Amino acid sequence: MEAKNTESSVYCVENGNGNVACPVLHKGSNNTQTPTFTYKTISTRAIALIVIFILLILAGGSALAWYFLEYRVWVLEARLEQQYIGQISILNRNFTTALSAHTSRMFQEESRTMEAVLKKLLKFSEVSRYFNSTTVFAFSEGSIVAHFWLILSLPESHAGKVTLQKVNESLLGSLQSFSEKGVKDTVSLEGYLLHRSSFFISDCYRYQSVSGSDPVVLKGPNTQRSSCLWHLKAPEGSQLELRVEWLLPECRDRLAVYDSIAPADSTLITSLYGCSRHEQVVQVLSSADWMTVVWKQGQYNYKDPFSLSARAWPNKKYGLTLEFEGYELSRASYNYNCTQGRWLIQNRRMCGTRALQPYAERLYLHSFTTTISMTSEVVNGLCVSACDGISDCPNGLDERNCVCIAQYRCPGDSQCVDYYKLCDQHQDCSDGSDEKNCTMGVPCTDRTYVCADGTCLKKQNPACDFITDCPDASDEKNCDCGLRQFSTRVVGGVDATEGEWPWQASLQISGQHICGGVLISAQWVVSAAHCFNDERLYSPSIWTVYLGKLRLRTSAQTEEALRVTHIHLHQYYDDESHDYDLALLRLERRVSAGTLALPVCLPETTHQMEPGLLCWVTGWGALIEGGGVSNILQKVDVRLVSEEACVRSYGFVITPRMLCAGYRRGGKDACQGDSGGPLVCQEPSGRWFLAGSSFSAESCRQLFFDGLKRCVDLRSEEEMVRTLEEMMDDDVEILFFSNKRIKDAIKSIQDY
Repeated sequence: MEAKNTESSVYCVENGNGNVACPVLHKGSNNTQTPTFTYKTISTRAIALIVIFILLILAGGSALAWYFLEYRVWVLEARLEQQYIGQISILNRNFTTALSAHTSRMFQEESRTMEAVLKKLLKFSEVSRYFNSTTVFAFSEGSIVAHFWLILSLPESHAGKVTLQKVNESLLGSLQSFSEKGVKDTVSLEGYLLHRSSFFISDCYRYQSVSGSDPVVLKGPNTQRSSCLWHLKAPEGSQLELRVEWLLPECRDRLAVYDSIAPADSTLITSLYGCSRHEQVVQVLSSADWMTVVWKQGQYNYKDPFSLSARAWPNKKYGLTLEFEGYELSRASYNYNCTQGRWLIQNRRMCGTRALQPYAERLYLHSFTTTISMTSEVVNGLCVSACDGISDCPNGLDERNCVCIAQYRCPGDSQCVDYYKLCDQHQDCSDGSDEKNCTMGVPCTDRTYVCADGTCLKKQNPACDFITDCPDASDEKNCDCGLRQFSTRVVGGVDATEGEWPWQASLQISGQHICGGVLISAQWVVSAAHCFNDERLYSPSIWTVYLGKLRLRTSAQTEEALRVTHIHLHQYYDDESHDYDLALLRLERRVSAGTLALPVCLPETTHQMEPGLLCWVTGWGALIEGGGVSNILQKVDVRLVSEEACVRSYGFVITPRMLCAGYRRGGKDACQGDSGGPLVCQEPSGRWFLAGSSFSAESCRQLFFDGLKRCVDLRSEEEMVRTLEEMMDDDVEILFFSNKRIKDAIKSIQDY
């Protein structure tokens, strides 16, 4: 092959080995040029050296990258530990007392299995490289709730990357990866059926070992978090004394103290709320060597609302106390005849006698066990006080045929009651006769009904009961509410009938049922604030309110559709705790008379709704998160639960503006209701009163009470709403006031 060299006009020749030779001209003596050939060889060895050099550079770069990104970070860099505490429900296991003891075989087996499950979840999570250890430290009721510690070990440079949100999302994602197709809320793993929605984890966790009688100051809560948990451990055979000192004059925080390692209803010692203004310093004593303290933040505050300190005491140092009601002990010689009981306490002989006041005998223990014995020569024959309201004799003879001097005599049991105890809203007579017919004027308190003329009544719930109690008859005014157009008895079942709940409202967007509501006057509807919390849902123009509706998918002549002109959310609404979850909707016009729609009655501030009262929840089953709804209006009967039982069940998530209703057993709950739907109760007069507006974010989840219904209590807002009809024609921004009287609210609106 020939190649022409254009610059020198010579030809180059390629030999068979791939080398190229070009002629080079050499000058002779006679100035003639003789061409000779010289080969310029490009060696393959040089190419190999270049490639090796490049590979060495790449290898060196990789080594440096590995050193700075891996070895230096994961081997040489100092480590930080992040502690978490969490829990999850196991649905296919039942709690037994054996799971309460760490030394039991059942606890050890279940804890080992659960720890293996947690390690497997962490292995397939995004935080697997940081995993250090996990320990299941307790089980509690609720099928079985497993409580665990989790420790992650992080390089210092990764401290800001591993957040609580990332850990929570990683573990939830790992749980989801093990779930079967089409199953959203349960995960089957290692023989356990785990409830995914019950999974909870928190990084605000404090562990403190308390070993002496000197107080140990505990680290305060992380105010950037909404809750925190402390575990306190004393030496075996000791008790813990917790001292709580509130540092702020007012707050909405809640502290729950438990007498065990796991927070359970059965071990709740006390629940403190709102900075305990009446008791600035509180001391709590455990019965054993573990104590758990749970804090729930009510509203954000950059200052610690309280300080905690703890110390340990030997059990026997506190001793024992024998408490008696109407009985006391006194020292007696051995030759004295004890006719009302002979006691032998720590080798001391004592006699018991009747007394008119409570009595306590303190025992200082010399050991961890003591024996107390009591003998009596007679079974009966004691001398007792007659007609003191206490039935001492088995046959009740001491309380029969009593004559009450300057006292009220109860018709049922002849008990004598002081006159000042009449109509004090506390039942002294067994038949409650001391609290009946309380219509005479009495001093006004926060529990008495106030008439328009300023007269106060002690009668319970006198408003709109068809009986005129106030001198000016104001208790029976504005009572066009709470009744149906025709007599309809509430029957059993799930489906409602036409006209059964005339105040029920359906709040819809583009024909889709979103939330429930309740008609409280001719032009105003109450619903839940969280239905409108999204900016896209706050515009009144997108909402239509349907009244008198029974079936969602069909229309009837007895129903009416009205547009919304104003939406007013409570200014203190908290979307996390659902506190003040209340909204008012103003309709474009008054409800027409030709429909079945009628308003429900609003309770007065002093309206009493006793625990156990049968009430009803209605709705089409719509939750703001989504999900299917029923075509026919649904109903479910529930009973009101006392505030104490509610707090024990929900702990720190219940605020004073909430009430609870439901059953301890499942099968009946608020899943038939809607977000913003009504909880109504019927008075003996036949009128229906609005007890609360439900928020359903948790209503279909089994938390503490199966089927427990949480509602926003309207009693603190009812006086405000009472004035709405007077302002229907005024384009006034509605303002809400907490704990304010009606005159103050009206004046504030007028000033506004």
